[in-house]
This record gives sequence, C-alpha cells and structure tokens, in this order.
Amino acid sequence: MHQPVKWIISGTGSIAHSFIRDLSLTGVPQEVVAVLGHSEESTKEFAEQHQIPAYYTDMDELLLHVKADVAYVASPHTLHHAQAMAFLEKGIHVLCEKPMTINREQCTQLVQLSKEKGRFLMEGMWIRFLPSITRVLELINDGVIGKITTVKASMRYKAPRDPDNRYFDPELGGGSLLDLGIYPVFLSLLLFGKPDTIKAIGTLTEEGIDEECSMLLHYRSGQHAVLESSLRANTDLPAEITGEKGVIKILDPWYEKATGIEVEVYGQGKIVYPCSWEGHGLHYETSEVLRCLHAGKNESEQMPHAFSLMLLEVMDEVRRQIKVTYDMYE
Repeated sequence: MHQPVKWIISGTGSIAHSFIRDLSLTGVPQEVVAVLGHSEESTKEFAEQHQIPAYYTDMDELLLHVKADVAYVASPHTLHHAQAMAFLEKGIHVLCEKPMTINREQCTQLVQLSKEKGRFLMEGMWIRFLPSITRVLELINDGVIGKITTVKASMRYKAPRDPDNRYFDPELGGGSLLDLGIYPVFLSLLLFGKPDTIKAIGTLTEEGIDEECSMLLHYRSGQHAVLESSLRANTDLPAEITGEKGVIKILDPWYEKATGIEVEVYGQGKIVYPCSWEGHGLHYETSEVLRCLHAGKNESEQMPHAFSLMLLEVMDEVRRQIKVTYDMYE
C-alpha cells in the first residue's frame, strides 16, 4: 500500500476549506499534516474542524517541526511569493493559488527555485482542469465552431464595502483584477495565447485598487478578447467563444461549476451539454499534482510555468495601464 501524500495547507479561508473537502475525491491516499494561518484562534479552529494534527502561525516553526511532501498555498496574494519560496527552499513541492504571485518578476524567482531544487511548482488555476473547460477545448479542437475569432468573458462580484475585506485592501493584493479578472484573462490566453496589443481602463478606489477593470486583448491574426472584472456588481453572464461557424457559451457560473455548455452551430440550432461533478472541483487540479509528482515532473504540461509567467506578464501590463501598484511588495 502506498504511503499517503502529506500536505501542508497555508491559509484558512473558504478556498482552503473547499480544497480539503475535495481531497478525498481524488481516490488517492492523502493526509493534511499541518495548517499555517494568520491568527492563533482561526488557525486552531481550522485544524480542529478538519482534524489536522498540527497548526502554526509562524512559518519558521512549521518548517522546523513538520515533514510534508507538498504545500497548498491559499494565503492572501501578497504572501504567495514568500511562502512558496520558503516551502521550495525546504524541498517541499508547491501548489500555489492564483495568482501565483503579485507580478511576473516574483513568479520568475519561484520558477527558477523550483528548477534548482528539483521541486514541483504549479499555479492553482483550478478551472483549467474542470470537465467543463476540458469539454470546451475538445469542441474547439474538433472544429465544431471553426476558427475562433472572439472571446467575451467577465467576472463580477459585489463585494461588501468592509474596511477589513481583503478585496479592498492593497496590503492583501486587493482589487478586481487579481482576484476576479484573472479568470477571463486566463480563458483568453488559454484559447489565443499571448496578445499582441493590450488596452485597459479601470475605476480605482481611494486606496488605489481597482473596483472595475475592462480589457481588450488583440492579436495580429484579427482575433480579440473583451474582458471585464468588477467588485461593484454581480454577474450572471456566460463566457462566450465565437468562431467562424458558431458560438460556444459556458453558462453561468462559467468560472466554476457551470450550469452547462451551450453550442450553437449557425443554421443547425443549439445543443446544451450539462455539467456536473462531485464536490467543488478542486480535486481535478489535485489529481494533476499527484500525477506529476508520481512521474517525477517539476511542472504540469497542462498548466506549465510558461503559462503562469505569460498570465502575470499580461496582468502586469494591465495594472500598469490602470495605474494599480502594490508598492510594499513589488
């Protein structure tokens, strides 16, 4: 019998809860041996809820006492770089929530260190591995809608205007782009690759973070993407992929468990493929991590380092244009 893969969880937010709940759905023996959190109270509560034997609020203490195979970094964006670096230095593989880091330079450092240490590193862009996205890629590769010409995608969430809310806190990497806009940008890059031209405008708060961001990515081939993120309104819009022969819509909420995939081929009507799976869906990216570890890889072919670097390069340019900076971390 194989020894269980031992995990450290860094972060005690909602995504960390979902991640642990989905671990059992991989069908592979796994064990969470420790959790790292910010406050003593919340970290202890998280550990007790999920029956985790050890909890820490200090990274050095954790690394001194805990032996693990892989760390899942689900802390606020601005902590990703330092925490992932610390785990890699210790020889621990890393699955790091999106965005991998605040900027491309930090991500480059992580990639270099993972190669130096021979440790696995992957950005937790979990939707990359969902059956819904896999199905969309199959439909496109089969030529169902012909050559793709346009992608339209938005993610909007009316966040509470609470001064303690991370969405509006620059020190925690707040703003709509890093938290929400990364999903539409990801979809565009997955389908089109790196754009030739980027145009962006944003609406900023007094703290200098973006409440709303609109992006236009253009390609010399004539393809383009119209993307949006917002903390000022909720959305129920599908992601729309237009081709020369038809349209694919990933129905709301397209960025997680979509209600279905609608395919319209011009002149032939519409077909809706339902989407359904157990749990939240984080076990699909976990299965990819486990597959790569078993194969001795330091990156995933489906979510490689080069893609994470390209994603952050685009995000850096958008932030430059809308004038959003995280000075204390860049």
